[in-house]
Amino acid sequence: MIPVIEPIAVSAPEFSTSSATGSPAPAPAAQASGPAAAPASGPASASGPPPPPPPASGRPPASAGRSGSLLALLALLVALGAATAAGVLWQRSDTVGREAARRLQAGDARTEQLETQVRQSQETVRELQARSAVLESKLTEALGQQAQLERMYKDMAVESVAAVLGDVESAVGLASQQLLVSGNVRGAIVALQDADDRLQRINQPEALGLRRLIARDIERLSALPAVDVAALALRLDTVAAGLEDLPLVAGLAPVASPDPLAGHEAPEGARFTFEQLASTGRKGWEALLAELSQLFRVNRIDRPDAVLLAPEQQYFVRQNLRLTLLSARLALLGRSEPVFRSDLDRAAGWLRDYFQVEDRRVSGKLAMIEQLRTSAISTELPSLSDTLAAVRSARVARETSTE
Repeated sequence: MIPVIEPIAVSAPEFSTSSATGSPAPAPAAQASGPAAAPASGPASASGPPPPPPPASGRPPASAGRSGSLLALLALLVALGAATAAGVLWQRSDTVGREAARRLQAGDARTEQLETQVRQSQETVRELQARSAVLESKLTEALGQQAQLERMYKDMAVESVAAVLGDVESAVGLASQQLLVSGNVRGAIVALQDADDRLQRINQPEALGLRRLIARDIERLSALPAVDVAALALRLDTVAAGLEDLPLVAGLAPVASPDPLAGHEAPEGARFTFEQLASTGRKGWEALLAELSQLFRVNRIDRPDAVLLAPEQQYFVRQNLRLTLLSARLALLGRSEPVFRSDLDRAAGWLRDYFQVEDRRVSGKLAMIEQLRTSAISTELPSLSDTLAAVRSARVARETSTE
C-alpha cells in the first residue's frame, strides 16, 4: 500500500499592537499560552479577579522577525525531511510491494507446481496401491502354491525313500543271484556298490544300518581269492578252435614212400654193366620191401568203432567234441567246478579215442585240457541273505508308515 502524505500548512506569524504601549505583541504566544493558562485560570476566576497582564517585552521588532524566519525555515526543513522520508518510505514500500508481488506470484507458481506434484504423487500412490494389491494377491497365490509344493515334496520324499529302498532291494538281490547262480564275485561287488550309492542319496536313519551291512558284505567279497575266469575261458576257446583240422583215427592213410628208382634212369644208348645191374636189383628189392611194409601197419585203437567211422559220422564226432568244450565253458562261467571237470574229462576221452594222439596238435590240446582241469574255479562264497532281509524289512516298514 502506498502511503498518502498530507501537506503541512505553514502560517505566517501574526503581530498585534497594544494601544497603551504601542509595541507589538506576538499572537502565537498569546494563542499558545491561552490553552495552557486556561486550566489554571479556571479556579482563579472562580475565587477572585484575573491577574494582571504580564509586562510587555522589551525585545525589538527585528529580533522577532528573525525568530519568525527561523521558525519558517525550520518548518520548511521539517517539511522537506518529511517529504524525503515520505519518498524514501514510498520507494521502499513500492520495492517491498513489488518484491511481495513477485514473491506472491512465485509462491502461486510454486503452489501450482506443488499442487501438480501432489496430484502426480496421489496418482502414483493410487497406482502403487493398485500394484501392491496385485502383488499381495500374487504373493498370496504364490504362498499357497509354495505350501502345495512343500506338501508334494514331502509326499514325494516319502515315496522316493520307499522307491530307493525298492531299488536297493533289487540290487542286493541281484548281487545274491550273481553269487548263488554263477559265483560272479566281481558282479556281486558292483551290485552292492550301486546299492550303497543309492542309500547315500537319502538322509534317513534306516539307511545307516543298511549301509553298514552292505559295507561288510563288500569287504568280505573283496577278501576272497580272485579267479581269472576270463583267462580260463580264453584257453578253452583255444582248445575248441581248429577241431576241423585234427586228424581222426578213421582217416589213417598209407604213407607214400619215395620211388627208389626215381632219378636213376639209364642214359640213352648206355650199355648195362655188372655194377649197374647190381644197383638196379638192390633198389628194386628195397622198393618191394617198402611196398610190403605199407600193407601192414600196427596202431593201438581202444575203440574199434573209431576206425569204422563213415565221413558223416566223423563230422558229428568233431561237433560233439565242440559241444563238450562249450559245456565246460558254461560250467566255468557258472563256477560249477564238478561239471567243469567232468566235461573236460569227456573231451579228453574223445580226443584219445577218435583222434590221432601221435599228432602234435592233438597232444597239445590234451595238455591244455589237463592244465584247465587242475585249475580251481570256485571258492566258498558268503551269503547275502541277512542283508537282503534287512533291506526288505526297511522297505515294508516305510511303505506301511506312508499309508
